[in-house]
Amino acid sequence: MGRARATRASTRWMNMAHARARVNGRGWWDGCAKRTRTRGSGTARPARATSDATDARSRAEDALRASVETQLDGTDHPRVFTVPATPVAGGALRVFADVERADALRSASGWKLIGGYNAWRVGEFTKDMIKVKGTSWVYADVNVDERAFSMDFVFKGDGEAYEKDEGQDFSLTVDFGPTPEEFEEMLKVIEMENKARDEANAFIDGQMARARESGAGASIEKYGRVICKTASGKPGVAGSTERVMWNKAYNPIGGDTDKLVLHVGFNGWCAGVEAKFDLVRATGEIKDENNDWWVADVPLRADAYLLDFVVSDVEESAWDNNEQANFTLAVETSDEEWAVLRELKFEEIRAMAFKKELAEKERKERRAKADAEAKAKAIEVGLKQQSYIIHTEPKVPQVGKPLKVFYNKNNTNLSWTDEIYMTGGFNRWSHEAAIEPVKMTPPGAGEEFFTVTVPRVPTDAWMVDFVFSSGVGEGAQYDNKSGRDYHLPTRGSTASKPPLHVCHIAVEMAPIAKVGGLADVVTAIGRAIQDNGHLVEIILPKYQFFNNSVLLGGKEYETHFDWAGTTIRVEKCKVEGLQCFFIEPQNNMFQTDSVYGRNDDAHRFNFFCNAALEFLVRTARQPDILHCHDWSSAEVARAYWEHYHHNGLTKPKVAFTIHNMNYGQAKLGEAVHHSQVATTVSPSYAGEVRGSPVIGNNGHKFTGVRNGIDPEIWDPETDIFVPVKYNADNQEEGKAAARAELRQRAGMTGWDDKPIVGVVSRLTAQKGVHLIKHAAHHTLSRGGQFVLLGSAPDPKIQGEFNGLANQLGGEDTGFFFAFDEPLSHLMYAGCDVILVPSMFEPCGLTQMISMRYGAVPVVRATGGLRDTVFDVDNEKERAAWEVGGSTDW
Repeated sequence: MGRARATRASTRWMNMAHARARVNGRGWWDGCAKRTRTRGSGTARPARATSDATDARSRAEDALRASVETQLDGTDHPRVFTVPATPVAGGALRVFADVERADALRSASGWKLIGGYNAWRVGEFTKDMIKVKGTSWVYADVNVDERAFSMDFVFKGDGEAYEKDEGQDFSLTVDFGPTPEEFEEMLKVIEMENKARDEANAFIDGQMARARESGAGASIEKYGRVICKTASGKPGVAGSTERVMWNKAYNPIGGDTDKLVLHVGFNGWCAGVEAKFDLVRATGEIKDENNDWWVADVPLRADAYLLDFVVSDVEESAWDNNEQANFTLAVETSDEEWAVLRELKFEEIRAMAFKKELAEKERKERRAKADAEAKAKAIEVGLKQQSYIIHTEPKVPQVGKPLKVFYNKNNTNLSWTDEIYMTGGFNRWSHEAAIEPVKMTPPGAGEEFFTVTVPRVPTDAWMVDFVFSSGVGEGAQYDNKSGRDYHLPTRGSTASKPPLHVCHIAVEMAPIAKVGGLADVVTAIGRAIQDNGHLVEIILPKYQFFNNSVLLGGKEYETHFDWAGTTIRVEKCKVEGLQCFFIEPQNNMFQTDSVYGRNDDAHRFNFFCNAALEFLVRTARQPDILHCHDWSSAEVARAYWEHYHHNGLTKPKVAFTIHNMNYGQAKLGEAVHHSQVATTVSPSYAGEVRGSPVIGNNGHKFTGVRNGIDPEIWDPETDIFVPVKYNADNQEEGKAAARAELRQRAGMTGWDDKPIVGVVSRLTAQKGVHLIKHAAHHTLSRGGQFVLLGSAPDPKIQGEFNGLANQLGGEDTGFFFAFDEPLSHLMYAGCDVILVPSMFEPCGLTQMISMRYGAVPVVRATGGLRDTVFDVDNEKERAAWEVGGSTDW
């Protein structure tokens, strides 16, 4: 049918004037003494009592005739309506349509009402419609699904003729049903129960098959004699106690003893040894060279279908396991008992699933609370750090009230002037209200801050914007915070900050195309921006290795177009919750098994950047921000302004991030020049490279913004690669388990539980390889253990570390020369210390991940390492400033 997405009913066809057609008591349907629940309430109310169906039908038809007469008089009435006008979940509903005013129905020989609920997701139905005598109206009766919050429907005439509401399906809001959010929870529960049922059925079916295939009976015969049996000579009965008999003849186990031990399990040892029982010599049994019977009374599990056992002496030093086949006897289970076991297993799995779901819900709530607190803290710290230049009274601007602004010129580029002017606006300068340049009142004796009062902050202002200047007009100098302006969020606004459309164009993205930290940052920053309510899209090349990637879900076709002498095919897929588009030129330019490593990398990536911009034009996308990264997508900045800004892609501004200035400096400088904002990945690294020719005279738009990690991706509480998931409450248990598994993987001793120092790094000169070698020796000399995960692209460096592994190899070291993502997670969890001795480091993520997993980072004070790790002895004031916005630690 090509059903359209459900839309809310328009008043055009659901005019409340048709309340006249309602039937008192809903008398035209039978048996509707149902109870319906008010949304958001736990109380129930009874449906209205039914009345005589015949009288009700007559009243409805009379009302319809009156309605038709009014329409013939020229009054505009709807062509579709329902009784009652608003459906009630779990209640009855009559749907009417005027066939004379429906092209698809007018000449039809019969009519059908086709409907469903909640955007056609549940309860689809088809009903024949009945003609109302003497009118052009038809109707059908429906029992509204109790799960409904909306009802969707169309009318069908002959053949494939459908009547809709101006091309859209008819849709009604349903009262007293679940909310859309509650419905989603209901679907989750249904899906969870269906999965539990499937797992229970598969488990019991497997158990039944194993019971059939085991060939077990009430005894086992071997070497011409019975070696074990039940005392009754019949299979045991589940839930009862069975006397098990074992024949010690020809078996020297235990020697001349009066007691042995029966080790018991069930159902193929599914839970291992579950119990031990004394095995004693039987009385009243034949004893000869083939018979020496011993007995034990064994309670059989209620779900048992096989009884498994082995025999040992009391010291458990000598065993009889039936020559490694074990002893297995049958337990009788009827079809009725299997059915009960099936239901019990379903209940067990369902309970575990609900417990897991509840724990996950609680975890998400804790995460959301922590995120909200962190965001509020970040805003508070930002205001504190900014307060030595600008602050306000009240501290957070309140809409509808005056705002006093304080500005200290001494800490800015305007320190030389005696006069300060403030220019202001709202909502990032988009609000119609503006604060024209106003001269600020100079500070009094002993004071530092100029002041001015804004008479009133508009009620729909979600942001207040400021710049300061030495004057007005030509020749004035401005403090605009290096091109970013000063912005303060408000409290109480009636409007919300509109979302931005941010498009990242990059050649790496974790986890699908990861070479270094760039990949992690593209994913993390994309998710962070999206979590703040913005639309994020990422455009990547489609590498050949994507075709076999287990990390990618099903890719869907998006579009294709001819460009630059080839056809560009574009596919899409969600990666880590982000919408990604994959550019695939049919000239095989990206039929590669790696991201980098070919001599034509620069040419290929330039082609990709232009193809990505062409894709945006061809699909009429207008992002607010184009964000490109490093030399590999630096081409975006130049190509956009020179070829696309004046050819359809008019809206975006360009942000460019330098992740490492050691590569492609010519392209980096070109992108810095053409971008509106240029950033690098930490404030300290920005300071270290600001004098580079790459930045040149663009320092005013260049700033350092610390990278971060995604706490949802790097989370020991959900990490599938750690043996025991943990958080701050059970971190000792979690890290102990990780240490034990790491030691097992590395072949290290667990004696004395020595501290473990770890390195997770590419082995290059930048990463401080000489310091890594020194740390390995030093760790061992101080009684610790040392583990390294990484490899060197330089054969010489790799050879040196191969030699180090041979020299230091033993029970206190582990060397893994590979890229192993799961092992890296285990190392972060299992190590006590993570070493990051980089010679230079734009930002680094290793130190942040180690802190997330409860390992202490030991770093060299450079770049982003300095911005994220503080020396406990010498940098308390700096740490307090960065973390809390105050030097008072």
